[in-house]
Amino acid sequence: MENNLLFFIEIFLLLFIVVFFLVIWKIKRRKLSASVVVKIVQDFYRIQSIPQNNLKILEADKLLDFVLKKSGYTQPSLGEKLKKAGSRFSDLSGLWGAHKLRNRIAHEVNFQLNNKETNLALRQFARAFEDLGVNIQK
Repeated sequence: MENNLLFFIEIFLLLFIVVFFLVIWKIKRRKLSASVVVKIVQDFYRIQSIPQNNLKILEADKLLDFVLKKSGYTQPSLGEKLKKAGSRFSDLSGLWGAHKLRNRIAHEVNFQLNNKETNLALRQFARAFEDLGVNIQK
């Protein structure tokens, strides 16, 4: 009788732990609300219309940080958020490349992007938004 009780307690604890981690996992992978998705898409199209290449990348990088925050990632920097969310991205390496361009713009004097580099980075950001559940395509 005592062994049966211990067995049921162990099973209950195991189920509790599994449910607890499933809830935590679900919270971390929060689904974006429809209104947030609309804002993200509008912001991305606004960013694409900016005439300065450097500013496009700075703004796209900030938008990615916003999307990751809304998706439940609370790390202080975008780099740390990317590390934590890395498995969600189909081309993490390309996304890191786009983020590193942002860092070069922010930290190197007179750094200027050409149109080809800018368009490639914007495609990486768009792919990342798609990976996070935001359909960027018109």
